[in-house]
Amino acid sequence: MAKYRLEFSKEGDAKFVSHLDLVRLFTRVFKRARLPLAYSEGFNPHPKMSIGIPLSVGVTSEAELLDAEFYEEVPALEIKERMNETMPIGIAITKVQMLEQGMPKLSSVSRASYRVSLSGDGVAKEALAEFLKRETIEIEKKTKRSEKLVDIKPDIFGILWEDETTLVMTLATGSAANLKPEVVLSAMKLYIPGCSGEAAAVHRLSMTDDNGCALIAG
Repeated sequence: MAKYRLEFSKEGDAKFVSHLDLVRLFTRVFKRARLPLAYSEGFNPHPKMSIGIPLSVGVTSEAELLDAEFYEEVPALEIKERMNETMPIGIAITKVQMLEQGMPKLSSVSRASYRVSLSGDGVAKEALAEFLKRETIEIEKKTKRSEKLVDIKPDIFGILWEDETTLVMTLATGSAANLKPEVVLSAMKLYIPGCSGEAAAVHRLSMTDDNGCALIAG
């Protein structure tokens, strides 16, 4: 058995592909690329494959992660080339790395960075600075059963300006905490007068562990 980690981009109309459909898509791509994807045993075998933190529908990315297990070893470059030959438009494999013992699991992802293009007139830099200085940033978040007031300030690791209407947000993500840019924008609308709280586009730039380290080389 050989285990691999893949990084892939999701652009254009592919941003509308849901997480569940993405799993089905990759299962088909592995088959079309004639790659030896391993399956679980039993009455209803499943591919030994897992995709990292789900991406919201409508969000593009250059940093999605997928782990897959093969029943025999294949050169990393060959995996990349064979998959990209059969991949639909908008999704492309950018990196492939064989997983060695001791390498971090996908569950180690705890931070994600996003490029957020603001709609309308954007936000004054001074207003954003005051927003980030707040001791708490409380907002109503919906759960499966109700709504509750939560403080999202601990889950915001940084918000920087890329240009006059574009922000780069580094936020908590993963099983312990998962803060989406849309929630931060809703909070900005609540606390910053004149902020529309809407984004023209959201793009995931990276996913890292607690130390800001990438989970794939290259």
